[in-house]
Amino acid sequence: MFIVDMHCDSLGAVTAEQGLVSNYNMSAEHPQLQFFAEFVPAGAEAPEARRRKLMHYLDVYISEVNRLGLNVIHSCQDINRALQIGGRSALLSVEGGGGLFADSEELNTLYRMGLRVLGMVWDTNELGTSAWDREDNGLTSAGEDMVQRCSEMGIILDVSHLSDKSLERTLEISAYPVLATHSNFREVCASPRNLTLPQAKKIVARGGVIGLNLYPSFLADSPVATAEDIYAQVDYALAKLGPSALSLGCDVDGTDGQYPDGFNESGSIHDRLLELLWRRYPESTVEAVMGGNALAFLKQNL
Repeated sequence: MFIVDMHCDSLGAVTAEQGLVSNYNMSAEHPQLQFFAEFVPAGAEAPEARRRKLMHYLDVYISEVNRLGLNVIHSCQDINRALQIGGRSALLSVEGGGGLFADSEELNTLYRMGLRVLGMVWDTNELGTSAWDREDNGLTSAGEDMVQRCSEMGIILDVSHLSDKSLERTLEISAYPVLATHSNFREVCASPRNLTLPQAKKIVARGGVIGLNLYPSFLADSPVATAEDIYAQVDYALAKLGPSALSLGCDVDGTDGQYPDGFNESGSIHDRLLELLWRRYPESTVEAVMGGNALAFLKQNL
């Protein structure tokens, strides 16, 4: 079993006491590729401050992957090598690209150092509107330029936090597959952060995959999420989108410590999820969701 998780916020959790890899954010039993996101919300910060924060996280990422000896993924060849040698691998992503622009030197630097997946917004910024914003103004002209530039550079776009109009416009402009690295399904849980079925179908029809998010508020419309809510999201994806659509985007370290009932940070969240899926689905389905679908996407698009 080779596990791929397309989103965590563990870069922001690195301290002198806790490194990039913890006892809960990667598997203790299986090789794993983890996408590590540079999480930079807009808030009230000026673009220059956010650019500095992005570059700071890049320094942390480089330092930690070197210290830990992680396999760094930049290309399809790196994926194949990771599959051969096993162990733990890392891929750099961005969640909240405000402060970056299509012609920015910072974007070029991030790409050279391994950035391969970019989510343009977390909250609304200079590039576009977030799913949380009640007034949906879609992408800005700078956001449209960023879509074009990422396509030219080979940076995969992550649509997870985009508003409905921003997501639709991204799909119109980009000629390439996109990811929804950590999004569930709005028909199962009504959060605006989740995808509608038409959106999900468009993403999958273009060759993209969708990462199952374990944040309780995105799993269920009730205060506490359970294993049954995880099953409901997986069942929906399998029934509506087919076996190759769903992967993982567990959002570890991005949930303020909130996880479904039975999940916590005392041990590997991925191993707990694997155990849960094995109880309900055939081995081929579990292997696809836990990593196979994401690996197939990355081999085609890195």
